Amino acid sequence: MKRTYMLALALLTIGSGSSAYAASTPTTDQLEAHLWQLARATDAQGKRIDALFVRGREPYTLRFQPGYMSELNLCNYASSQYQLQGDRLILENGVVTTAGCIRAEVTEQQRRASTLVNGRPAPTLALDDNGSLVLRNVHGDMAIFKPAPLPAK
Repeated sequence: MKRTYMLALALLTIGSGSSAYAASTPTTDQLEAHLWQLARATDAQGKRIDALFVRGREPYTLRFQPGYMSELNLCNYASSQYQLQGDRLILENGVVTTAGCIRAEVTEQQRRASTLVNGRPAPTLALDDNGSLVLRNVHGDMAIFKPAPLPAK
């Protein structure tokens, strides 16, 4: 009987696939403890979002500070007030510099990054079991950001 129970439990765990990992909603302290560098991004069909990765440039990065989220390593600097409502990332009062981007692929990266994090309903955030930040938006896009050290003060 005990063996049958353990086998059934093992099969349920294996059968649940990707939902078997322990995702959790991040806290503001967890978000603000690191820079978050884009490692992978896919659209609703699972295709890589190539526009977010520009050869020869630092990765698209999110930085959370008390009350603010900045988007770094794009053509223009972008910053918004942020708050968490459950697992939703609420961005308000955003500002973006308006420098002209010389390279077309950098302009497209800026545009695509904006559609990734902005929209209604607001995107969701989760920390996966590897400590990566997983962002999902209303369009079905998914972006995985790896933690990186904050700059030295």
